Amino acid sequence: MIYLVIAVILIVYVFELIVAILNNRHRLKPIPDNIKDVYDPEKYQNWLSYSLDQHRFSMARRGFNLVVLLALLLSGAFGWLEETVSTWTDSLRLQTLYFLGVYMVFTTLLGIPFRYHAQFVIEARYGFNKSTKKTFVKDIIKGLLLILILGGLTVFGLETIYLNTTGNLWGFILFAWLGIALIMIMIFMFINRLIMRAFNKFTPLPEGELRDKIFGLASKVGFNLKALYVMDASKRTSKLNAFFSGLGKTREVVLYDTLIEKMSDDEILAVLAHELGHAVHKDTTRMLFQQILVLGLYAGLVGIVLQSASLMTPFGLSGIHFGFGLILFGILMSPLDLVLGIPLSYLSRKAEYKADHFAVHQTDKAHMASALKVLYRVGLSNLNPHPLAVLLYYSHPPMSERLKAIESHIS
Repeated sequence: MIYLVIAVILIVYVFELIVAILNNRHRLKPIPDNIKDVYDPEKYQNWLSYSLDQHRFSMARRGFNLVVLLALLLSGAFGWLEETVSTWTDSLRLQTLYFLGVYMVFTTLLGIPFRYHAQFVIEARYGFNKSTKKTFVKDIIKGLLLILILGGLTVFGLETIYLNTTGNLWGFILFAWLGIALIMIMIFMFINRLIMRAFNKFTPLPEGELRDKIFGLASKVGFNLKALYVMDASKRTSKLNAFFSGLGKTREVVLYDTLIEKMSDDEILAVLAHELGHAVHKDTTRMLFQQILVLGLYAGLVGIVLQSASLMTPFGLSGIHFGFGLILFGILMSPLDLVLGIPLSYLSRKAEYKADHFAVHQTDKAHMASALKVLYRVGLSNLNPHPLAVLLYYSHPPMSERLKAIESHIS
């Protein structure tokens, strides 16, 4: 079994490496005619340089993570960790939490130099990073605490289900699926209030012409807009974004303060019309149910992994171990994620086209097109992604294709 796990790791790594190399090379092809005005000559060179830096950095980080994971698996480190935490408590649930907590802290610490380089070297080099080192450290601490608390509660609940359904694979799969689905729904409903507000400040959009236009647009399309916030994204980045979050009465519209700074009111309205399109088409609800269905497959895979001691003992474990089983699940699900990513990404891209269409008919195609160009220009986004990368990973269509679709619409 050890060869199966190692083979999965290496095959996925090599495949993703090939896709990354193809995507990096594809950026050098001529830019499609309908988006040639996105970058001027200087910005074009900046984009080429930025994308190359990102590619090299990604390759280094992936290679490092591969070496660390293989070293941990082949050295018997997980068996040593199981034995060590078993001396701390007799409780199986606490042993699992200690086991995964130590692993999470260890991998987080190893990743800090890469996060630092990405933010304070690469992003700073191209004018994106606005974060201070104090904010950087606070973000790491807050993020780790959230993972340990929320992740710990989730793991505790799953292991409780596992221990109470021992020998009943389908019982575990069903209750684990329902439990994780409930957590997913809660996250969708309260992600802004419980998580994002731990990192960012949200303030109501001030009274004025822009706010009146946005509420007028929402009223026009029959959307009951109750909360419209500006997020202090400029504390960390100069990139732009706007999004919806929440379900039902918890839905909120959030604008980056950088978006307000760098776009005209008409362009902002087009972006908001796009987001309202997602709401009107119930894309968030559809995506939630898609994720719940996927969680059913994941629960099945976790259940199968936790039935087989032969998957764990070759790596130094004494037998079936719930914590290590979740780590193995994360490894073995990676090829499944690649396969599932194809239809899920397709559905997401299809939803983006529909939201663009909605925005064009509620505002103006020229404003929607110019807003997209600002988003891509400011973020130095890839104008020439490789088709295979788009197929596997892209939740949004390439910009050239989006503009073609926008221009084809009759306003």
